[in-house]
Amino acid sequence: MKKTGRLRLLLKFIAISILFFTTSLSGQYKENITKEFLSDFSRLIGGEWHLGNSYQVFEWGVGKLSVKSSNYFITDGIPELVSEGLWIWHPGEKQIKGYFTAVNMPADFFEYTTFFQENTMINRLTTYSSNDRPKNYTEIWEFKDDKTFKWTLFQKKDGKDQLIMEGTYQRKLKNE
Repeated sequence: MKKTGRLRLLLKFIAISILFFTTSLSGQYKENITKEFLSDFSRLIGGEWHLGNSYQVFEWGVGKLSVKSSNYFITDGIPELVSEGLWIWHPGEKQIKGYFTAVNMPADFFEYTTFFQENTMINRLTTYSSNDRPKNYTEIWEFKDDKTFKWTLFQKKDGKDQLIMEGTYQRKLKNE
């Protein structure tokens, strides 16, 4: 192999090494950014969040790059899964998005745009069903402490937010 051939090979190796190194760092950076935007969900992870005859369970998705949620209705002491979905950091829209499906509920599909302000989670929510037009709501989760949050649901009517539903969720841990 001539000197120029070895030099070209060496330069290709260096270029590939630099590309691999910067791509690896970029991927790690993006993963850290995603985890940072979802970190406010950590207060929901663990246990079951109860409201009346229903409860929700939250858990991290793979690599803490999403938050999975399952919602159950309790009938005759038996929990029935009625909705599930996940929140993710949407890199194209630069915001937290949630996508959920449901059965035995007035809506079949829920689309969330979520943001946090101090101890409050705010959701712009659109629901879809097969026999109705999409409906828009604002959902607010106000965290009182590590075991309690107040949930309120509003819908615009005549240009004003009107309260549709509200309740207080209580966390129950497995050993309680």
